[in-house]
Amino acid sequence: MTSNGGVIGEANSSPRPRAPRRRSEGPSARQLAKSETMRLRVLEATVDCLLEGTAHELSFAVIADRAGISRGGAQYHFATRRDLLCAVIEYINVRRLNQFKADVEAIGPDEDVASQIIDAHWKHLNERDFRAYQELVLLARSDAELTEEFAPRYQAFLRDWYETARQAFGWRYADPQVMQAGNIAHYVLEGMAYGQLAGQVQPEVVADLLGYAKTVLRNALQD
Repeated sequence: MTSNGGVIGEANSSPRPRAPRRRSEGPSARQLAKSETMRLRVLEATVDCLLEGTAHELSFAVIADRAGISRGGAQYHFATRRDLLCAVIEYINVRRLNQFKADVEAIGPDEDVASQIIDAHWKHLNERDFRAYQELVLLARSDAELTEEFAPRYQAFLRDWYETARQAFGWRYADPQVMQAGNIAHYVLEGMAYGQLAGQVQPEVVADLLGYAKTVLRNALQD
């Protein structure tokens, strides 16, 4: 007790004011990383489903099961099926562009640029990303909304592709004749890739047309 009969600490018996709560600063870096990992799992699972030939059965339930997450978890990142398929198109296009950049950067100063590009591109057209892209194109035949999404994304993809080529080896895509040569080589290869889906293109035809595409591209680079 104090000298006046009060209880020690009585004057301070009222609760101390609480420090103001800190405002939420949004998701932490860890949460963002976890969210991005989950998003990529959904995209990869969709690609897997496309490669398994189940494009016509694509649903959030199927994709979520493949990704090992809940349907709600998949739809947290992609509200609709259309949103998901558009994201897959973008995902594949970015990966294809990154692969092309890696291919052209690997070309040595004394190597035949045309030959290296055609060989690398043909290899790519027979790999996972483009095969999944083919399935999306086939799916779009019976999906008007998906068809609408392809053209602008494909044109943006080509612009980035040509700009990468310009920076890497001086591809003059503003020149109509050079662009024509590039289109011939490009669509010859893509046409063969689609022809292979039903076994319509024989190996000897592939070899012959790859040689033709190299000649067309080489002449355009030398002019």
